[in-house]
Amino acid sequence: MTTYKEIFGKYVKNYSSDPSSDAEGQIWYNTTSGTFKSQVLVAAAWASGGNLATARQLIANAGTQTAGLGIGGYTNGAGNRNSTEEYDGTSWGPGGNLPTATRAMGGAGTQTAAVAFGGVSTGLTGATYEYDGTSWGPGGSLGTSRQQVAGAGTQTAGLAIGGNVPGGAAALTNTEEYDGSVWTAGGNLPSAKNHPGGTGTQTAGLAFGGATLPGPQTNSTEEYDGSTWTAGGNLNTARASLGGAGTQTSSIGFGGYSGPPAITHSNTEKYDGSTWTTTSSLGTARYSCGGAGTQAAGLAFGGNAGGTSRNATEEFTGDTLTVKTITTS
Repeated sequence: MTTYKEIFGKYVKNYSSDPSSDAEGQIWYNTTSGTFKSQVLVAAAWASGGNLATARQLIANAGTQTAGLGIGGYTNGAGNRNSTEEYDGTSWGPGGNLPTATRAMGGAGTQTAAVAFGGVSTGLTGATYEYDGTSWGPGGSLGTSRQQVAGAGTQTAGLAIGGNVPGGAAALTNTEEYDGSVWTAGGNLPSAKNHPGGTGTQTAGLAFGGATLPGPQTNSTEEYDGSTWTAGGNLNTARASLGGAGTQTSSIGFGGYSGPPAITHSNTEKYDGSTWTTTSSLGTARYSCGGAGTQAAGLAFGGNAGGTSRNATEEFTGDTLTVKTITTS
């Protein structure tokens, strides 16, 4: 009978405890449990999380999968929202209200140190608010008032990326940088983007998708180094109003819309710093949702599906290697 060594050119190794560094597909024998084991790849997937208390779209976001923040937004039939909700990895609970009900803001930071900016309240606004985990206070106003703006970074080192001006007449190339008190002009995007996805930091930011206004949705990606945007790899599916999570070299982009004809997407793509690759789709196609977390542990919440504001939350787990016991039965 052919042996394992004859097939693979090496013997099965013995370990008293499972190693953490063996490559995918490597087999070993655990002498403590008396079993053969292997490290296998478990594919990325979305799973249902706890619902928002208030269904809404055009919701701003901050935080992580286990400490997320949903900020403001819009609910069909009820208008703009001032409520904030906090996620603990299982359920959403109430946070401090925004001073003014606002939709289509940008957001950045953590659950206990967030910043939210721009959007539409009674009209287009450049107002900025800072959150300390309990209440919102005023920050410095944006240089250019805008809605559907992407956010990235932290409360004291934030980015406001693109967006549009009243009536959706034109998308913006403007980037602004926040230091915790004042917004200053950063490097302009190579092309205007309304409602792009945004992730990363102030010195390593990422903007992807969006719409040109007037014009179609785009699949372009741009990377920011703290002063200049340069082209990155294109999304596989052009779309706007998509969610995002992660860093410049390890992000996910999900959901969004394109058209005409109007299509609401469930597509999720992951970025490695140069290339977008399709991965597990959202359970519910949606756009204008919130996004938070990382490529390994992402969060999608709220949004618009079928023309209706939604409260559904989904949690993303990226590709992972896990140890499996080999059996012959």
